[in-house]
Amino acid sequence: MKKTRKYLSEYSVHICSSKWLMMPSDQIQSEGTMDEEAENVSKTCHIYLICRRPSTYFIKDTMKHDGETLEVDVGYKIDGKEEKFSYKGEFPLLDGAVTLAVSDYPHREITTYDQEGKKVRGLPASVISVNQGWESPLKQLEVLYIGQAFGNGTRSAHERLKSHSTLQKILADSYHKYPDSEISVLMVKFEPYQLLITMDGSSNVKNDNNVENNRFRSILENSLSEKQQIGIVEAALIRYFQPFYNDKFKIKFPSPKVKVLKKCYELDFSGLVVEINTQELMFLLYSKERGLRDHHICNVDISDEKSRAGFFYVNLGSGNMVKISDCIEPSSYRKS
Repeated sequence: MKKTRKYLSEYSVHICSSKWLMMPSDQIQSEGTMDEEAENVSKTCHIYLICRRPSTYFIKDTMKHDGETLEVDVGYKIDGKEEKFSYKGEFPLLDGAVTLAVSDYPHREITTYDQEGKKVRGLPASVISVNQGWESPLKQLEVLYIGQAFGNGTRSAHERLKSHSTLQKILADSYHKYPDSEISVLMVKFEPYQLLITMDGSSNVKNDNNVENNRFRSILENSLSEKQQIGIVEAALIRYFQPFYNDKFKIKFPSPKVKVLKKCYELDFSGLVVEINTQELMFLLYSKERGLRDHHICNVDISDEKSRAGFFYVNLGSGNMVKISDCIEPSSYRKS
């Protein structure tokens, strides 16, 4: 069906990630404390992603320590085959520690002890693995589940996840099916949305200025709430990554029937753009449906009219409207 412009201007909601906190699943269950910055992200994050990557461990007999510098090999397995890399870095004995040792099997931590044999601090192998290059499988996080952690500052995402039933199921499945993998949770904070506008002065749209001005004024005066914005982010990312453990939003999104989009349809938005950037974190996200990237951009066409050329369409001349590539369409447009 030929697409045509309905208005001179089309609008899109644009939401980007900002701060993040990554936490191995075993730390979620622990009673440890976080620094002030990490605690703030945990309390104010909006979305969490449960992810899987290869599990790391120390190769016990390779450890050397001269009191200041630690040298050790770190191992991990891909399809049962062991891979390893060497680590060398400063690791002084602090806070009264006098000795250190690799923890018992599966050797996932190097622990320091004081004169009485009490634990002072630990260095997990998973922390060392963060320093690997982009090409390492240890830098690749498979997205298994996406959820909403709408923080209000009274209870952190860390606290809520301790009793999260889906996280417990993923952990149980992982131990059984993927014994060489570990589960981590990536908590992400998103910035308030911005308004994106496209205008096509070459189209033959006959709307007068009052129509265009009223649409624009309505969008500016009726802002989306924070809760509505995060509902959009959650739904868009689920539709984009298609995580194995999610059900809602994987197929019937976008659609005018989806509650989280009600305000967007009322204001006549025709597009959503949701970005999640893990470049600073130095990890790549992927799923069965999406390739490895440190910056994923989810473009969602929410036009509710099949003949309408919405936000993501460009005019190639002579009335030829073409949609940009890699754009998710409304469920009613897709072939059954």
